[in-house]
Amino acid sequence: MTEISKLCEMADIIANIRKESEALKKLGCSCGNKCVEMNVVRMSAMIKMLELNITDAAEVLKAQPELAMSI
Repeated sequence: MTEISKLCEMADIIANIRKESEALKKLGCSCGNKCVEMNVVRMSAMIKMLELNITDAAEVLKAQPELAMSI
């Protein structure tokens, strides 16, 4: 498995985590559970960092394959 495909796989997992955390937040809000909502807000900050570190890197490497060759 190449480095780009590993990054893309991680980017997909991160996108799923984002989607599931938003679903969790909506579910927590719908039953009035404020602690779930606030914890998902905290999780969102960590997910954003993963997106910046992994998802953005995967997009750049897919767009510029010559960069990936130098890694």
